[in-house]
Amino acid sequence: MQPHVVLPPIDDLSAESATLKWGFALRRFSPELEAEYRRFTYQSYQQTRRVAILLLIISIVAFMGFDLLLSQHIGSNPITLTAMLLRLSALLIILFAANRVLKYPDVATGERWIPLALGSLSLAMLLTCVLYLQVLEQTHLPYGLEGMMLIQMAIFFPIGYSYRNSLYLGIATLLLTYGAVALATTDALCVQFHASLAYLVVASIAAGAAGYCHEHSMRALFLTKRTLRNMADTDGLTRLYNRRSFDLLLQRALQEALREQTCIALIMLDLDHFKAYNDLYGHPAGDLALQRIAGVLASNARRDLDFAARLGGEEFALVLHNPDHSYLASACESIRQQIHSGLAIEHLKNPAQVMTASLGASVSQADDSPTSLYQRADQALYRAKASGRNRVVIDTQQTPQDC
Repeated sequence: MQPHVVLPPIDDLSAESATLKWGFALRRFSPELEAEYRRFTYQSYQQTRRVAILLLIISIVAFMGFDLLLSQHIGSNPITLTAMLLRLSALLIILFAANRVLKYPDVATGERWIPLALGSLSLAMLLTCVLYLQVLEQTHLPYGLEGMMLIQMAIFFPIGYSYRNSLYLGIATLLLTYGAVALATTDALCVQFHASLAYLVVASIAAGAAGYCHEHSMRALFLTKRTLRNMADTDGLTRLYNRRSFDLLLQRALQEALREQTCIALIMLDLDHFKAYNDLYGHPAGDLALQRIAGVLASNARRDLDFAARLGGEEFALVLHNPDHSYLASACESIRQQIHSGLAIEHLKNPAQVMTASLGASVSQADDSPTSLYQRADQALYRAKASGRNRVVIDTQQTPQDC
């Protein structure tokens, strides 16, 4: 009788899917996923950072030009000289930070130097605003905080920097501006001060909201791209790597083994009489069996460079990095036993009355290509099936001790 089998909705129940939904709702992912997202956004804005740095330098130089014109208008005044020195100091810090960010395009460098550059620029602009409060009557300039509005826009400008850190810096800048200017403002300028502060608050909220919407869009884009990449790289049923990914990873594994003067082992696995199983129990039961077999292989990819893949149908592969002979033999036999005795999936058209698997393994040689290694493992698998199935055959051309 065909058993009643209901396959679980993998997309909805997988731990990764749950993590994505939970993390995205909080605008922050799990630590590993958040680190991947930070790398994604930081790398996406390499060109934008160059443009932003150029615009920032041009703006500071323009403000210094304004200071020069103002000094000619009001005559010799220590305030304009101090303002120019403040802007020059901020410019030097920004130039140094820009050099580090452009020279070392990694997230850690950006997280270290970008807030320092923005913080120094904010402080220099704030102190300059306070200084010019002292000469408003002499210069006949309207009182305003337009410079601080530009700073808030710069803080939230999309350059791949963390939105949370931008938000903290923006709030700190707003509070410091209020405190510093409130202390330096005379009663005669109180009304102008509150009007300018209101404009600054509105500008800060607008900049923060724009940054928030941009952050939301970037996280959605990141998840979409990640999902599409996973769909392209993995088998939809078993969540193991697919054949395309297997070919790429096998090539990289061989190159890595050659570079480190080690070896890799390729284990090929084929389920015995699987077509008969599908005919007897139905394809839903066959799909569930494939998922359980995939779980066995995935649990045996224990080292960092090990990986398992579904090559198609009922054929799987497992690549082990630098195994010794006993480890390879025990791994193959363990997989066979886990399928035969551990899972013990009923298969009445198999002589063993349960589902079994045949395994063939081969160890890479110095002159191996992915094709030659695959052919030897496939031949070992063929010998395992030809000699009775439900057994392991390891290619004897080279043993792991020879790596």
